[in-house]
Amino acid sequence: MTKPSGWKHSPEAKAKIAERNRARWADPAERARVSEETKIRMADPAVRQRIRDGMARAAGVADALQPLRDAWRSAAPDVRKRFLEELFAPACGESSA
Repeated sequence: MTKPSGWKHSPEAKAKIAERNRARWADPAERARVSEETKIRMADPAVRQRIRDGMARAAGVADALQPLRDAWRSAAPDVRKRFLEELFAPACGESSA
């Protein structure tokens, strides 16, 4: 349970967690094994996206651009091209008609 101050663990609990982690990571073979597993897992784009999504949820931030990204990805290449042409036409001095 999250405390009102925002800290999840008491100082005593943090000390116990740190002690267990130090003991667990004291073995170089165990550290190497976990490191390799992490590299393999993080190479997966889906895993990285889940992490990003979780961090955004934890921060209480809704990504307002996500619907635009989804629409862009689902649009056909010719539609994307036409959109960009129409978007940049005023900057290039062209009529969008």
